[in-house]
Amino acid sequence: MSEQSDVKTIHEFLQDNPNVDVSKQWERCWNIHGKINDRILKYFGDTKLHPISEDAEYYTSPDKQMEGSFFGYTGGGIDWYVRSWLGNRKASIIDMNINVTLSQHIKVPNLMIIFGTVPNLLFYADYVARSDVKVDEAYVQKYYEGDANQDYIEFRANTDFVWSASHGPAIRGMQSPICSSYITDLTDEHIDQCEVYLEKFVDRWFRWVEEAIEVPMDERDALQKYDFTYREYTNRSDPMNVLAERIFGAEEGKHMLDRRGGLVQMDADRGKWK
Repeated sequence: MSEQSDVKTIHEFLQDNPNVDVSKQWERCWNIHGKINDRILKYFGDTKLHPISEDAEYYTSPDKQMEGSFFGYTGGGIDWYVRSWLGNRKASIIDMNINVTLSQHIKVPNLMIIFGTVPNLLFYADYVARSDVKVDEAYVQKYYEGDANQDYIEFRANTDFVWSASHGPAIRGMQSPICSSYITDLTDEHIDQCEVYLEKFVDRWFRWVEEAIEVPMDERDALQKYDFTYREYTNRSDPMNVLAERIFGAEEGKHMLDRRGGLVQMDADRGKWK
């Protein structure tokens, strides 16, 4: 990209180009997410769609200016898995998420993959740590060195992609050492490059899950406290939350936020390892 944009806000990008039709790019990115979604649901075969997803497979805001879909799953080794999108395909903005938070039977990082348009392309992919990587050397060596780090460095070297810094310190604080958070021109070529990166990225994550050693029962309660604290804090602190509140109102915006964060699952499962 020709213009430095690493600290520009989403709203500033939208103000520059507020009325771009990104329907074609939405379809392409949603299909990439769909392939990953199919793999997740097939692997974690006992995962079920949670009732809170009812009537959210497609919805619109009262003024019809925003639309989206929400699917929340739990069970089968997954605490909470969200596949969702929110935006206006005729007016530049898409926010599309895959967020898998694993149960405490293993300590593999959680999987987060985001596509967005503003209308520039936003791309975010991370293995969200479930241990303090500042002090857990073994965790860093296992999940953030080797080929994961090499692929990250190679992708970071692509000068077409500019680093995108969240304005929320809580969000920056959750990022792992190999987090990808980029913005670039919205082209088929750039989506292709993201798709190629994700193929190895997702394959690696499934391999970790397959090979993971189970966490001892007496350590699972502490891991759950870590997981739930992280989820509640980062979900509440996302600067993008204001988007839903502005469009849907405070009450419905909070409901959407709590649904995305999986408060129903945390309330149901809290303390189950005691």
